[in-house]
Amino acid sequence: MRPAELLRRRDIAAVIAAAAATHAAAIRDAGGGVARLKGAQDFLTEADGATEEFIRLRLARDFPGEAVLGEELGGGADGAGPLWVLDPIDGTANFARNADRWCVSIGMVLEGRAVLGAVARHAPQELFAAALGCGATLNGAAIEAAATTDITRAIVEIGWSLRRPQAAYVGMVARAMRLGIGTRCSGSGALGIVETACGRLDGYLELHINAWDTAAALAIAREAGCWTSPHDSGAWLSHGNPIGIAAPALAAQLAPLLDEDQP
Repeated sequence: MRPAELLRRRDIAAVIAAAAATHAAAIRDAGGGVARLKGAQDFLTEADGATEEFIRLRLARDFPGEAVLGEELGGGADGAGPLWVLDPIDGTANFARNADRWCVSIGMVLEGRAVLGAVARHAPQELFAAALGCGATLNGAAIEAAATTDITRAIVEIGWSLRRPQAAYVGMVARAMRLGIGTRCSGSGALGIVETACGRLDGYLELHINAWDTAAALAIAREAGCWTSPHDSGAWLSHGNPIGIAAPALAAQLAPLLDEDQP
């Protein structure tokens, strides 16, 4: 797909993501933010499903016939593409508690690889976007990964997943802290990744994360110059994968933290 077409699609995805964030916030304000559990620590609100339907309708209008994979309504996982991969609300636990650390994530996969994405926050109003070979932006301004070189000055978010043993997560955090890293865990993988892309964080690590959380943000991080692990490989669309995102100079020290066999 040519760069001009990728840019066109990026811009449409960005408009849809921003509109969807506004839509989700309005549903919450009207009482649709009450959560129920899909599973342990896996929250769902009325706004999740309604926002995914909103996005799907807009994608169907602008890209008729193209496949969609979403967290709430499923879909095909054939990444030959174009395949739109979306999370209507990433950070539902925060959303349900009237906190602001949540976002809408819309990515596109082509030939199995995340190639463009848009991640929109409602408050503060922030729109991250990127397309392969075209750079990454925040509210239209170019962004890039942090220039951090000293691991003892690094701030890294380490996402937590029930799909991996608790001991594995605790071990990874302990290994990071022994390196002198300041750790965070804030409840939205997509935001952790894009905040690494713009230099607010020096890295994002998680032992397992699903494609709808990462497809958009991964494309943005790559275009911002981050080191990225081979997350969009294998059966990532159907089964997820570990992920590592980092400021380039810290890659050699952060990558081994994803190895669960490390002491």
